[in-house]
Amino acid sequence: MGQNKERSFVATLSTSHGNLHLPRLTYGKTTYIQKLDYDTWSFEANMDVSNHLCVKSDVSPHQLKFYFYCIDDYYSIYLFTNGLYHRQALSNETKDFIGAYSPNSGQTTFNLLDQQGRIITLDQLGEETVSIRIRTRGGKTLSVRGNTKVGGLVCTESHKAKPLEFKLDIESRGAA
Repeated sequence: MGQNKERSFVATLSTSHGNLHLPRLTYGKTTYIQKLDYDTWSFEANMDVSNHLCVKSDVSPHQLKFYFYCIDDYYSIYLFTNGLYHRQALSNETKDFIGAYSPNSGQTTFNLLDQQGRIITLDQLGEETVSIRIRTRGGKTLSVRGNTKVGGLVCTESHKAKPLEFKLDIESRGAA
């Protein structure tokens, strides 16, 4: 497993569906929504989405910065934001939703995909702003699902989700 700091970078991400945010940072408190797959037979109708990655058009742009740490041709993605979530890893440890978690050996890793769906790394990106898709190393494309008070929830692809196209703005290359 080759770690490659030259292929690692810090960037911001945005989408055509809205700006990325974490509800706890945006609203300053624990945030609950009704479960997207709520079933009247379930015991719990609400879910805590405080640390879930969400997209919403009316939240502050560039609330989050991300550190993309390259290992071979895939990335661990960490929040590079002051405060509560600094150096937390993006992972889908809760069902299929992407959230901020303490880094561990079981965290989700990702591939960056170009417009033709090919896996790319930083050395293949000549420009500082590019459009990409992000896919889990297991092959599931990051998508958006739901229309809630916190916006859409970023998730791994499902039949109810729309794939996300990300605008990647690279701030520094090879930095940590």
